Amino acid sequence: PMLFKNVCLYRMDEPLAFAGEVLETRLNAAGYTPCTRTELQSSGFAPVLDNGDSRLAYGNGQALMLRLREETKLLPASVIRETVDEQVARIEQQDGRKVRKRERDRIKDEVIFDLLPRAFSRSRSTWGYIDGPGRWLFVDAATRNRAEVFTERLRDAVTRLPIAPPRVQQAPQDVMTGWIASGRVPPDFSLGEECVLADPNREGAEVRCKRQDLASPEIAAHLQAGKQVVRLSLLWNDRLSFLLDADFSLKRIRFPDLADDERDDADETPEARFDGDFALMQLEFSGLFERLVQLFGGLVDGPGRAVTPASKADPVNLSPPAAV
Repeated sequence: PMLFKNVCLYRMDEPLAFAGEVLETRLNAAGYTPCTRTELQSSGFAPVLDNGDSRLAYGNGQALMLRLREETKLLPASVIRETVDEQVARIEQQDGRKVRKRERDRIKDEVIFDLLPRAFSRSRSTWGYIDGPGRWLFVDAATRNRAEVFTERLRDAVTRLPIAPPRVQQAPQDVMTGWIASGRVPPDFSLGEECVLADPNREGAEVRCKRQDLASPEIAAHLQAGKQVVRLSLLWNDRLSFLLDADFSLKRIRFPDLADDERDDADETPEARFDGDFALMQLEFSGLFERLVQLFGGLVDGPGRAVTPASKADPVNLSPPAAV
């Protein structure tokens, strides 16, 4: 499935300084290769499509999709520990001496080296796309830490990647708290039934509400006690539902009009399905985040310098190379 379930958003301080073909070349140099018999993990950029198309940057002149693939050998710590303990016990019994820490560490390294060729592998992919004209990077990750794995690998590949989570004039938690406290949300949004309320003065003090009327007296009481809304379920234009976090990320994204059983088309190729999903995400995410930026008072680009959502960089050529 192509449609993102989460979004961690990053703002580019400046447009990419090279075209899609140059990006393809740099990604290829940082391409994915499977773990060797003695490697514990491996990561790199892999072809976006699984149909034999070798492109690592896939899309059109406006946006390019990337895929980071990671492979990790599964070596349970308990198996390593038991094997090391057995070898240590055998040495101590045969030699009549105590195995010290340095020798034990060496034995552990040897055990891992010996077990790696027989270990199972786990593979995972993280997707992200670059919106050149909008100067955005969208990463399908549920946490910032997970997204940073993608961005750090991309930075290594392109050498320079000046990005950061977007900063807005008004704190999202203040704006969301105002919506709930006043009972008024913008006309193109409607409230869901889920939120997280946090006390800004007590770390970890939070209340999670699910399947609850967010206009109820219970919610109002928490707000009156000083708690803030740091996560809120919303529906935008009846087309996109999500949880909006105070860090400007989205979770549990759904496209209500695109139920899987309604999208099954025997005559549609996987590539056509991918292209359709990608075009839909570009359109919806571009409109949604421009609207959110507007509601939060505009972006801050640089120290204290605000820009309007419509202030976009000169278009950059992101045309991808031809299919191979």
